[in-house]
Amino acid sequence: MKRLFLSISIFLLVSCFGGNADKGEKVFERAKNYDFYFVGSVYMMGNRAGWEEIKVYKKPSGYDFNEEMYIKVLMLGLVKEMTTKIKADLDEKGGVRLLNFILSTQDQNITADGRIESGKFVVEYKPPTGSPQSFVYNADKPVLTPQTFVFAAAKGLLKEGEYNYFDPSVAAFIEADVEKEGDTLWKLNAKGILVRAHVKDGKLLLQNQPLKMDIVAQPEEEAKAPVEPFNVLSLYAVRPKGNIGDVKTLTFLKVKMYPIRGDLNPNFANQRVVEAMWDTAVIIVEYPKELRGSTSPPPTQLSHYLKPTQFLEVDDPEIQSLAKEITKGAKTDLEKAKRIFEWVYNNLEKRGSITIPTAKQVLKERYGDCNEHATLYAALARATGIPTEIMVGLIYQGDGFYYHAWNVSWIGGQWVPIDPVYGEFPARPYRITLQQGSLEKQATIMSVIGFLNIEILESKHE
Repeated sequence: MKRLFLSISIFLLVSCFGGNADKGEKVFERAKNYDFYFVGSVYMMGNRAGWEEIKVYKKPSGYDFNEEMYIKVLMLGLVKEMTTKIKADLDEKGGVRLLNFILSTQDQNITADGRIESGKFVVEYKPPTGSPQSFVYNADKPVLTPQTFVFAAAKGLLKEGEYNYFDPSVAAFIEADVEKEGDTLWKLNAKGILVRAHVKDGKLLLQNQPLKMDIVAQPEEEAKAPVEPFNVLSLYAVRPKGNIGDVKTLTFLKVKMYPIRGDLNPNFANQRVVEAMWDTAVIIVEYPKELRGSTSPPPTQLSHYLKPTQFLEVDDPEIQSLAKEITKGAKTDLEKAKRIFEWVYNNLEKRGSITIPTAKQVLKERYGDCNEHATLYAALARATGIPTEIMVGLIYQGDGFYYHAWNVSWIGGQWVPIDPVYGEFPARPYRITLQQGSLEKQATIMSVIGFLNIEILESKHE
C-alpha cells in the first residue's frame, strides 16, 4: 500500500513567494489584538493543500502560543482532511514549557500533552482507544517545535546555538542547531530535518518546512479559500533512471541513491551499502535464496528486536494471547512467522489512513495501510520470540518508488523481508530501506523526502 510518511505537524509548502509581501502587510493590520499573528497558504511542491494560522499573546512571563493547520489531499483515491492544533506556554526565549497537541482526521482524534519537569520533557499521548502512552526525554536545552521555532525567529527570541526539536505528530525528539543566515533567515537543523523562517521587521513572511513544503503569508480570505485535493503519494514518488524489470521475479537489485543525509540507516538486514562517497550510496538488496525454519532461540545480540516499545505493546495480554492462538502447534520460527503474516494480511482491511498507530489500536480498528500492517505484525512476531523490525523506505510501483513500510524477521538464522500489506513472504527486493524502527525513527526520512534521486545499476531475475 503506497504511503507517504508525512509529518503531520510540520507540513506543507509554497514554492512561489515573490509578490506576496505587500499582501502580508494587510494580514498583520487585521491582527492588532495579538502580540504576533500569521496566516498563510500551505503548499506541497507548489500544490496548494491548506492553510496555517498562528496567534500569540504576550504574558508577564512568556507567551501564549496558538496554532491551527488544515490540510486536504488525496490518498489512495480518498479525500483526506486533517486538522492539527497546538497550544503552548512558551518562556521569554521561546522555549516550550507546556504543550497541547490535537490531531483530527476522518480516521481518529489524538491528543498529546507535554511539559517540562525537572529537566525532562514529559509527553503523554492519548489515543482514541487504549491506554495513554508516555514519553520522557532529557530536556537539557530549550525545546522548539517546528511551529514555535518560526514564531520565536520572527519575534527575535532565538539565539544561535543548540536546542531540542520536538515534532508532536510523530513523537520525535531530536537535538538541533539553530543559526541565522543573513538579516532575514533563521535555520533549524535537526539531524538533516531543516526548517527555515524568512523574517522581515518582526513579521514571518515564509516558512520552508521539511518535505519541500512552504507556508507563505497571505490574507486570510486567500489562505483559507477552498482547496482542490491532489494525489499526495504520486507527488513525492521517486522516478528512477534505468529499468528494474519484472518485480515479480526480481532477486537482486543494485542502485545508486543520493542525497543520503541526516540520521538515515540504509545498511540493514537484506540490504547493504557497498559504496559510499559524500552524500551518494551504492546499495544492493537481495532476495533470500532459501527459507529454513529453526527451533533454536535467536542470538542474544538481537534481543533489542524482541522488546516492547510505545508503539509495539508486545507484553500486552491481548497481543500475547492472540500471538499464542495464531501460532498454536507451530514448531519453527518460519511456521510461526508465516501464520502471523497470513493472519495480519487476511484480517486487516487495506485502507489508506492517517494515524499514529500502535499495535493495540490497529488490532482494535482492524484496518490501515502499510504502517498499520507492519506495526501489528511486528508486535505479534516479537510476542512469539521472533526478532522483528519495521522497515521504512521505498517500494517500486511501476512508474516510480513510493514511500512504504514493511518488516524484516530473523528466521532460520537470517533476516527475511516480509510485507504483510502486499502479501509477500518473503518480500521481493524492489524495496529500498532508508530507516528502521517505529514512528519516532521514521521521522528521520523527512530529511530526504522530495530530494531523492535513484539510478538502477543492475537487476537480476529468476
